[in-house]
Order: sequence, then C-alpha cells, then structure tokens
Amino acid sequence: MSKDWTWETIADTLIKEFKQNVYKKDEKMPSENKMAVRFGVTRAEIRKAYDRLKEEGYIYSMQGYGSFFSGKREKIYLAMNNESFSQKMASLNIPVETINIGCQKIRKDSLIHSMLKVDTSIDVYKVTRLRILDKEPIAIHISYLAENLFPCISQEGTSITSVFDYIHNYGYTNLVSDNTQLTVSTLTKKERTLLNIKGYAPSLVLTSRCISQPLERIVEITRTMYRSDKFIFKL
Repeated sequence: MSKDWTWETIADTLIKEFKQNVYKKDEKMPSENKMAVRFGVTRAEIRKAYDRLKEEGYIYSMQGYGSFFSGKREKIYLAMNNESFSQKMASLNIPVETINIGCQKIRKDSLIHSMLKVDTSIDVYKVTRLRILDKEPIAIHISYLAENLFPCISQEGTSITSVFDYIHNYGYTNLVSDNTQLTVSTLTKKERTLLNIKGYAPSLVLTSRCISQPLERIVEITRTMYRSDKFIFKL
C-alpha cells in the first residue's frame, strides 16, 4: 500500500536525509517537478515542504537557480541549570559573540514590576542582548533589572554584555533560577528580523527569574528567545 504523503511528512523525510548526509553542503536540491514525481504529490505540496525547510534553515534559494542544501545543522544541547549562557557556551567550547542592542526604561504599570516584587514608583530597565555564532544570530536575551538594586543601570545598561557578571559585581553572588518556563512560540516581526528567521517558524522561549540567596531577593526577570533550529534543551 502506497503512503499518502503530505508536505509535513515530506519535510521530515528530507530532514532525515540531510542528517544521513544524502546531500552535500550547497548541493542543489531536486526541482519541485522531480520531487512531485518522487512523492506522488502536487508541486504545491513540495513548495510547502521547501518553504518549511527554508524557515528552519536547512535550505536556501537563489532566484532563477533553485534551492540548495545549507549544510548539516548540529543543534546545541543546553542544560537548564543555574549557569549563565556564556558559561554554558564556554563549557561546550562554543565561541559566542554578544552584542548589546539596547537598554530602555519600561512602563510604570508593567507586569514586570509585580514579578520583580518592586513598587511601581521604582524604575525598571530592559536590557537586550543578541547572541551571535559564526556570524549568525542564534538567541535574544532580555533582562529586566530594577534601579533600586542596580542604581547605575540607566547609565551602564547599554554597555552590559553579561548580566550575570553585572549582578555579581553588585554583590549578589549566590544566584539560582526559579519559576522557569519553556514554551514554543512565534515571535514578533522585529524579533524574527533580529534572529534572521524567515516566515513564522516557531522559536523556543525561556522565561525565568533569578533569585539571590539566602535573602530570597528577586534580582532579575529574563526572557530568552532561541532559534529552534539551533538548540535542544536538556530538562
């Protein structure tokens, strides 16, 4: 009995072939017509499969020339523990560049104030960093810090690349992550642009709060967006 192919199962099959080295890096993919014959489906179904593979970074297209395999993609395994992102990358011998792309004061009535357990009269700042690997963006890290704990954040925020080190420099050294949540979500247009994500491919979004012990003081709220084609989390 022949299999009823859909664009989803076709994409999954091609991903398996990528991992089995059926295609070489930058090798031209079969045309939509050839793939349609192979799987017994319409060209429209193949086009959907190719679009998904483009969104996930497996293939790229050149107008007038077709689609090409971008190379076997090895995902980075991240453990969910109390280490900073930089520490995790260093332990894996993965050189990651961090670019601070902004520090701004958030609204007084923001939900973040209640999450940090600070009064709305206290200024809270959002520090955003972009993580780069091999000249390619892989993650956006957002930290929310209250000015009562970090009095110079308004002046220093735009120069921070490691919030973990920044918090330590203020004397909060015994840090643990708490209330951690990992979800799969689509991003805003701006976030997709920063991460160079095509279309609406889902991303891994990790939210948590950082607590300084033994005082149980909440020093940071984080929201991190990871490219799903780059990372796998070890729970």
